[in-house]
Amino acid sequence: MKTEVFRFKQFEVKHSKSIFKVGTDAVLLGAYVPIPTPCKYSLDIGCGCGIIALMLAQRSNSQITGVDIDTDSVEEAVENATNSLWADRITFVNQSIQSFCTPEHKNKFDLIVSNPPFFVNSLKSPVYKRTICRHTDTLPFEDLILSADYCLSPSGLFALILPATAKDSIQNLCRNHNLYCKTLLQIKPIENKPVNRIILLFSRQQEDLFIENMSIRNTLMEYTETYRLLTSDFYLDV
Repeated sequence: MKTEVFRFKQFEVKHSKSIFKVGTDAVLLGAYVPIPTPCKYSLDIGCGCGIIALMLAQRSNSQITGVDIDTDSVEEAVENATNSLWADRITFVNQSIQSFCTPEHKNKFDLIVSNPPFFVNSLKSPVYKRTICRHTDTLPFEDLILSADYCLSPSGLFALILPATAKDSIQNLCRNHNLYCKTLLQIKPIENKPVNRIILLFSRQQEDLFIENMSIRNTLMEYTETYRLLTSDFYLDV
């Protein structure tokens, strides 16, 4: 198997074995999510090759745990973390989040992030491992939110990137667990296209919702200045 490597300014990510490669969704979430103060412990649900965990390590002094059910992805994430500047602060666990985050879980996380499976009742890939990483069969939204509720600290932040169509259902589920949306980033792939992704930030405190909008590319298919600024600490050529 040919080794595929994605190089950033301060680290590189091998993603040949992982089911899904380094993509815009992961980079957006890793670059955008605010780092709480304090942020002693962070959790990446569905860590894949470890890209978001590595981005959080670059941006914070947090001890970071990544959890994923795919063995190959976790093995690759461990290799990526070992080769980084932050090997002593990143741990990966090959386990379902439902079994990792339970009511008995003692360590609470100040920041929980996830780029989760999001397809529901849609055409599935013939590749089983790709299916479980992108469909909600093995991680329904209800289980994801419950896991976050179990493991989030009282003042913690829970961040998700999802298709725009999931906005209302996710917000309703979170409210059922007293998690309230404080920030909504609406993302267009191109300036003249509809919003297709959202990043939602949840906390246990109720406050007014702050809404932001961003386009990744302009009509000339160039990266927008907003996207360039957001990712400038990571991409080599943005």
